[in-house]
Amino acid sequence: YAAVIPAAAPITVRAHDWCMAQLNEYLPNPKARGLLQAMLLGDEVNLDEGLRQSFSDTGIVHVIAISGGNIMLFFILIAFLLRCLRHYKYLWLKYAIALPLVWFYVIMAGSSPSAIRAAIMFSILAWGLAFQKGNNTLNQLLATAFLLLCAQPMWLYAIGFQLSFIAVLSLALFYSPIHGLWLPKNWFAKQLWAILCASLAAELLVAPVAIYYFHNFPVLFLIANVAAYLFMGAVLILGIAIVAVGWWPALAKIMGNVATGLVLAFDSLIKWMQGFNPTSFHYLKLTMPQLGMLGVAMAGIAYFLFRRKKLALFTGLGAFCVFLALLGLGKWASLRQQHFVLYNIAKGNHMEYLANGQYHVIGTDTLSPQKVAYAVTPSHIQWQAWQKGIDITNELLRINNQTILILNKEMATTAHYPTDYLVVNYTGTINPRQLSATFTPKLIVIGNNYTRKQQAEWADSAAAAHAAIHTVSRDGAFVVGE
Repeated sequence: YAAVIPAAAPITVRAHDWCMAQLNEYLPNPKARGLLQAMLLGDEVNLDEGLRQSFSDTGIVHVIAISGGNIMLFFILIAFLLRCLRHYKYLWLKYAIALPLVWFYVIMAGSSPSAIRAAIMFSILAWGLAFQKGNNTLNQLLATAFLLLCAQPMWLYAIGFQLSFIAVLSLALFYSPIHGLWLPKNWFAKQLWAILCASLAAELLVAPVAIYYFHNFPVLFLIANVAAYLFMGAVLILGIAIVAVGWWPALAKIMGNVATGLVLAFDSLIKWMQGFNPTSFHYLKLTMPQLGMLGVAMAGIAYFLFRRKKLALFTGLGAFCVFLALLGLGKWASLRQQHFVLYNIAKGNHMEYLANGQYHVIGTDTLSPQKVAYAVTPSHIQWQAWQKGIDITNELLRINNQTILILNKEMATTAHYPTDYLVVNYTGTINPRQLSATFTPKLIVIGNNYTRKQQAEWADSAAAAHAAIHTVSRDGAFVVGE
């Protein structure tokens, strides 16, 4: 692997590839290797998708990204190596040495928005400490956002950028008030309480935004984050050590085996926690108005708790009432709506009828559950119909005063059977002119039980016969009821 690194490549690229090669050599387990490469070097090319999903479902997917935790650990390592510079008058020198090394690491690890945000905040913090200036986390966060958006304005719309800053903002606002609720005397209790407070403080603002984007909420996020904090520290230290002692293969292999054992044990723990999430928590939905009202409610109540302003309390409670009303209206609308969907799934048809908060399979010839789940989950979330009802065998449906006829076999008849939509659900030759004359539909719908070439041929034939046609491979999923 190291032999293919171009000699003319930038030093950051060569350092990245060399570190990847070390982890490839001393971490034979693919799951451990992929996770360490993602956590330490920001390279997710070998990251196990099942592991990523487990981390996402338990609310700890942030440990994969290069962020403030990596920068802090990297600086602690540098400070340890420079421990001889203890006198305060050499403090500026310690930061002067650490800053370029931190930025070298960030660039080597791919310069992700979260990594750059952490590096800029560290730079501002280091500047203030080195020259004994005041330290204000909120000002540092806003200054960091301003600098990043000046350089990359479109990052404002990046989900990772938004979640990264919201998490830090939530920590800055809520950590101290929550931490002050209890002052344990035991050292271990103090450390555990600090981790719990940090996890809860970050989740307060992140959770609503995560639900809005990802429609999921981890039940055991507090426990998972405590475990992730301990795991992340141990595994990152081992990863750095493996890279550092690559010249001593025997020791590097021992460290690689220890890191592999930790990753596999943590994976088992996270999968066990993943099982506690109710099915309904994977189909949560917040609209933009609901998210806005929830944000106003949280801001008002928090301001009241911090400053004891009654107006803020009334504003927050009023916004929360509006939020609950919007949730109720959304649920009422989802129970009243009806939809027919022919999904765009490669090499197969899958049709559903969604009503009263349930989905009913009408017909499917797609054998892969993963393909079906990938296609249907967004509509189940959008229309809040994630509970499975009984399968439907009817070939004629009526939705919003419109009829849908599902043609499961070829018909040779001169009779007239008018319908609004005709869904062709059989394999064989299609004659759009004959279908149009027999059923006089507004639209003929052809799914993916025909190849793309065949669907294009039928579309051309329909155009010649002046018949309206919808081919799923070209026009996307077919939906009635919107």
